[in-house]
Amino acid sequence: MMEQRQSDVLIVGGGIIGLAIALELRQQGATVTLLSRDFAEAASHAAAGMLAPNAEGIPPGPMLDLCLASLKRYPDWVAKLEALTGQSVGYWPSGILAPLTSIPGNSQPVQAGEWLDVNTIRYYQPGLGQVVQGGYWFPEDGQVNNQALAEVLRSAVIDLGVVVHEGVGATALHQQQGRIERVSTAREGEFSAEHVILAAGAWSYELLPVPVFPKKGEMASLRVPVGYGTSQPLQRVLFGENIYIVPRQDGRIVLGATSQEVGFTPGNTAAGVNQLLANAIALLPELADFTLEQTWWGYRPATPDEWPLLGPAPAENLTLATGHYRNGILLAPITAHLVSQSLIGKAAPLLNAFSWERFRSPTAFSLPATPAAVSLPTSTMTLLNSASTSEVGTPMATAPLNGGSATFADQPLTIAGRTFTSRLMTGTGKYSDFDTMRQSIAASGCEIVTVAVRRVQTNAPGHEGLAEALDWAKIWMLPNTAGCQTAEEAIRVARLGREMAKLLGQKDNNFVKLEVIPDAKYLLPDPLGTLQAAEQLVKEGFAVLPYINADPLLAKRLEEVGCATVMPLGSPIGSGQGIRNSANIQIIIENATVPVVVDAGIGTPSEAAAAMEMGADALLINTAIAKATDPVAMGRAMGLATIAGRLAYHAGRIPVRETASASSPLTGQVRE
Repeated sequence: MMEQRQSDVLIVGGGIIGLAIALELRQQGATVTLLSRDFAEAASHAAAGMLAPNAEGIPPGPMLDLCLASLKRYPDWVAKLEALTGQSVGYWPSGILAPLTSIPGNSQPVQAGEWLDVNTIRYYQPGLGQVVQGGYWFPEDGQVNNQALAEVLRSAVIDLGVVVHEGVGATALHQQQGRIERVSTAREGEFSAEHVILAAGAWSYELLPVPVFPKKGEMASLRVPVGYGTSQPLQRVLFGENIYIVPRQDGRIVLGATSQEVGFTPGNTAAGVNQLLANAIALLPELADFTLEQTWWGYRPATPDEWPLLGPAPAENLTLATGHYRNGILLAPITAHLVSQSLIGKAAPLLNAFSWERFRSPTAFSLPATPAAVSLPTSTMTLLNSASTSEVGTPMATAPLNGGSATFADQPLTIAGRTFTSRLMTGTGKYSDFDTMRQSIAASGCEIVTVAVRRVQTNAPGHEGLAEALDWAKIWMLPNTAGCQTAEEAIRVARLGREMAKLLGQKDNNFVKLEVIPDAKYLLPDPLGTLQAAEQLVKEGFAVLPYINADPLLAKRLEEVGCATVMPLGSPIGSGQGIRNSANIQIIIENATVPVVVDAGIGTPSEAAAAMEMGADALLINTAIAKATDPVAMGRAMGLATIAGRLAYHAGRIPVRETASASSPLTGQVRE
């Protein structure tokens, strides 16, 4: 038996769902291996690429919410893919026309649809068959070339370093003590990973007893004849009652799809192709003269309620992403986003309705609230007792909370798949000497230290020998692009920083703190240059931590392009003015699905605690420590304040009242 291959995440399934998740996780810095049984048989190919949550008539509820959330992500998601690869996925927000052969008996409005009578609908699409009596127009729906999308996704993940094993299907998931310890394959032995994602589509049931079964779909495509007069007579999707007709911008017309419960029986059938052609010609008679170009089939992964299975699975380190049935293409962006957020410990409430447990007895299994983290097991937050030591910088004892446990359970800080116990980051600049810097960093308890690449590379005053001054086996280096005034400079320096980290022993370090600062007086970051540099660095596989103004819109845009965190400033660098823009930072925190690190301007431990009480995931503090009268003591104070603020955030403050509320009881008093 071949030896195991270890990675952060192992994805079983090489269809569009597995590829989309692989891309998302890789851009967050995780190492990813993907097993693809047969790329050509994936459900991605048994689809026409419709993005039709409204035309499908999905009733209000969690499924519609999930589909609409994914549709909203589509424009930015495909733009990211096309930027990464330089290839088009054929995204076309063309709207969808849904012709009907009878007028509905009720006049209730349809979700996001406009009713068109028998005459009006023919203006929207000339040449409709006489059977059409009217229909609905859904302007918010659209389409994507699903086959092109699958190929582009595949290229993108390979370019970013995902290891794809084509033709390698999983044969067994080996579970021990509630964890998937290894995954067997017939061709390449066994694989292992910190976390396993089952995205095997219709084949999922072969590996795990979940209610997912294949529904075969047959497809066909036509080609507009030469000399027809127009390269594409259809400008929008026709979603008929028993056929859908999807025009492609290259002149093809896709017809779909049958739905057959025949297991994994391969091949097109005469009956299936005949059904497609007859229904299409009845809806749009002119198609009878078009050229039949291709026929194919695939297997959709269906569940009893036609909802996907998403989120935590029966094993601690196993996540499900399967059973998407007719909506795999549509749901790819939101599935990738939610699954990746779940893996790094971020809340993903949309997943709750799609748990595998909806098909089981309520008492059959107990499901963990979130899957195990990708890298390290969940650690605990320790409340430190500052009175327990008389010497600054020495280890401090733990103090019990309320006379009970000495620890408070908290998820670790996770950035780009790497976990950290401390939520304080510090820097290396402005210290009087290296010894003071080392003691201050140790006293703070931080695990991430940022280093200015340009100053180290050029041996700037005060930075000679800096790279060798710290033990990088114990501290995670965060190279930064300080001193860069343009996006081009920052990209070049980030590449140097990655090489510097490798030379110092951190060969897998792809982190960069992105700073693009043309303003020499206030040192305010350039939003456009930062976004431009971030897009390119994410494409190159960096885990980007961008330093920005507290701009909620920019923060969301940077998150969408794939940044690992956002780092809004509290006030100008080194000013010690504290948090001057708390309202905007609060908005960023509320809307972010990546860690929010408050960076710059914090001057006192009380300000550090206040930032954490707002819900910030971490802080970066340098000048307030380095330029304090006693930097070592201040380092320790900032470390304690970060812990206290985090603990207070979880504890929850009391409501603010306009009137007093007595602390002592007004009843049951002892009287003489």
